[in-house]
Amino acid sequence: MSTRHFLQSTTCRALVAALLTAGAALAAAAEPYPDRPIQLVVPFAAGGGLDQNARAFGQALAEVLKTTVVVTNRDGAAGTIGMQYVAGARPDGYTLAFTPAVPLTSEPHRLKTLAYKLASFEPVCHVFDNIFAIAVPAASPIKDMRDLLERARAKADALSYGTSGTGSIPHLGTADIEAATGVKLVHVPYKGDGPMFQDLLGGRLDFGAMLASSVTGHVQSGSLRLIAVYADRRHPAFPNVPTLRESGVDVVQLSFGGLLAPAATPRPVLDTLQSACERAAKSPVYLEWAQKAGQVVDYRPAAAFDERLKQDSQAKAAVIQRLGL
Repeated sequence: MSTRHFLQSTTCRALVAALLTAGAALAAAAEPYPDRPIQLVVPFAAGGGLDQNARAFGQALAEVLKTTVVVTNRDGAAGTIGMQYVAGARPDGYTLAFTPAVPLTSEPHRLKTLAYKLASFEPVCHVFDNIFAIAVPAASPIKDMRDLLERARAKADALSYGTSGTGSIPHLGTADIEAATGVKLVHVPYKGDGPMFQDLLGGRLDFGAMLASSVTGHVQSGSLRLIAVYADRRHPAFPNVPTLRESGVDVVQLSFGGLLAPAATPRPVLDTLQSACERAAKSPVYLEWAQKAGQVVDYRPAAAFDERLKQDSQAKAAVIQRLGL
């Protein structure tokens, strides 16, 4: 074969390959979304309030999108294991995160070796606000924050408390309580609220700092009592439980979260997800569950979610630096 014919043949093959690739891309783009099950990743352990929230929301999202939504728990390291998994997933809309903000806005400042950052995700929509609370076993002699602080001062490093992980909102909030009051407490981190319950209910922890909606059933059954919430307002499901500020401790730690996709997810897929997310967050089935569970629903569109995440990231960076975490 002459050089001329070889070049012509090579060019022809390259052109054909390019056309085939372009055709495949167009065909993929034309595929309806979704056409197979969606994986909803929860970066904390099963059994807690976030897990319950994700399963209720996933059911509503499945009804809107007319497909199966499978909730998967990938817990550990204050939510970073699950978020790292989602950040590295194929950006096609079939692997999503249902998460509070802290693994996105706190952990990248605390753990410099993380393989992801806030920009590794595309916000889909803000779904919920989380109000955290201090819970004690029913038999505990601690009735309120004054009791807790008095006991902590009487014997330093004697009161133990559990949270869903180092750097979590309850951990940051309780560290703020220590800073504001001068007490010293013993932190016991877990992989989520669910694994903490066994030790708390068994009396092996003095108190738990956890999502209020995680303990709705335990509070209603009388096995646990809430003595304060970390928010700037009382929880609507527990109107008799004061805020920390109302209890004389000037501490507020807010939390929120929602649905996110990996960065580089195609715009048509994001548009579909954003529309579906709004409908799911406002659906009767999800709102009915939230009311019964004591979960605060707070739908906001993607742009507002993105802005709140960025603001929270800046605030958490300052807190982590101040606490030396």
